[in-house]
Amino acid sequence: MARIVLKTPEGQMFEAELSGNRQSVGRNDDNDIAIPDGSVSGSHGEFVNNGGTWVFTDLGSTNGTKINGERVDNVELGHGAEFEIGNVAVTFYDESEAPAPAVSAPAAAAPRTMTTSSDGYGAQKIDRAARTGFGAKKVKADGSRTMLMLLGVVGLLAVLGVAALILTEGLK
Repeated sequence: MARIVLKTPEGQMFEAELSGNRQSVGRNDDNDIAIPDGSVSGSHGEFVNNGGTWVFTDLGSTNGTKINGERVDNVELGHGAEFEIGNVAVTFYDESEAPAPAVSAPAAAAPRTMTTSSDGYGAQKIDRAARTGFGAKKVKADGSRTMLMLLGVVGLLAVLGVAALILTEGLK
């Protein structure tokens, strides 16, 4: 089982399991792993399982992906690998893998290419209930919130009515 542990600059920590062959990462809610940190781009990157080897690929993010402070496009991951997504520290764990070199930097001369395939994101439906992330959870609307808003609107209309009466009496 492969998993990552994320730590924000503020000290918030979160753990996510990597499953399947591809998982998107970014600040937007439609990512498989949502990271609500300003240094993380909306669609920052993706984890891809290439036949048992996990690779993180930066998708052209603003603040980049870094190993030891140096920007990289791809990170080949081994058990214990550490890198940064924006300013969020990431540690990769794969218990099925024997301890190996933590990070293997990509070849410097490799050009960056974008490819599409029938098994890419466009072919997959997003199950928002299955996504993981940390930070404040969205609050579902309930009847008491709606009633409170309705009461506020009625109160505002009452105040405006009284103000109109006072003004019309003052003009007579």
